Order: sequence, then structure tokens, then C-alpha cells
Amino acid sequence: MPGHKDNQTQVETILVVDDDSLLRESISLFLDANSYCVLEAENGQAALEVLKTAPRFPCLVMLDLLMPILDGQQFLTQRAQDPVLRDIPVIVVSGNDKSDVPLEGVAAYLKKPINPDHLIEIIDRHRSRVARTD
Repeated sequence: MPGHKDNQTQVETILVVDDDSLLRESISLFLDANSYCVLEAENGQAALEVLKTAPRFPCLVMLDLLMPILDGQQFLTQRAQDPVLRDIPVIVVSGNDKSDVPLEGVAAYLKKPINPDHLIEIIDRHRSRVARTD
């Protein structure tokens, strides 16, 4: 099972970043049911704060693009400038079709509504095994 925990491994963590609290909670519950630990943030600024303070780096970030305070593209720009955070894979999850504007550091682009089986497949393909070392 994806993210399955046994006695020798730690549960993998995914950061879900979306200003829609209902969608964020739904995705979190789904990921939790699939044995992932989930961190949540309501915008890009909150996501950066979570990443800087979390005891473990997530294996992946799921990111909405259209959010207040710090949107998804601004988050990607700031993440790319941080040598510690830039290697964490990002899956964009957006209600819009993929734009022609290149999104630096994006591993995959999913359009809402999300197909749960496809989401797990994409996560399995792109997650990293990063661990905080400080």
C-alpha cells in the first residue's frame, strides 16, 4: 500500500496547500486513509512556514495555484530559491487547465476534480524520500 508503515519505516508525509478548506480536508482524509501523514496549509506563505518548521520534510507537496496572500506560482518561485526546499517534488492541483506559463519545479499537473486512483499513482511516481537532517 502507498506510504504503508511497517515497523522498520516511517510514515511518509505530504503537504497539502489549498485555500479551499473543504477540498484540503477531503484530500487530507483520503491521503490519511492511504497511510500518509498529512500537513496542511491554506496558502503559499503558510506552506513555507510549515516547511521551515516541520520536524520532517514532506515527500511531496500538493499545491493549488490560485490562493490569497502567496499564490502557487509565488510559492514555487520562493521554493526554488531555497536550496533545502527546492528538491521536494510538487504536484500542482488546479481547477484550471494547464497554462502555457512554465511552472518551475513542478513534477505533475492535475486538474480538479481529482481522480483518487490517478492521484495515488502520481504520488507514487514523484514522491521523494527526503528527511530533515537538522
